[in-house]
Amino acid sequence: MVFDVFRRERTDVFWIVGSGFKIRHAMTTLPGSVYTGAWVPAVCETWLLIPTATPWPREPLSKAVTERCSECTEIIDKEQHREHTWDY
Repeated sequence: MVFDVFRRERTDVFWIVGSGFKIRHAMTTLPGSVYTGAWVPAVCETWLLIPTATPWPREPLSKAVTERCSECTEIIDKEQHREHTWDY
């Protein structure tokens, strides 16, 4: 997956499950650019703790989480962001 970070006419958002959360929140920060344990703001201004990466070949537990933050969803729909689901 290639992300064109220099195109300003659209914004990519990444749906992640932060450590300790049971739903996905959207963030504009590229998940691979922040370290485990960092705090990153979601689109809805909730602060997310970046989880530890799941060791290969196991599947991340967050893959089963499909519920999304309603506030993030509303903002993203209104601003027409490009969406990606990201699991650690």
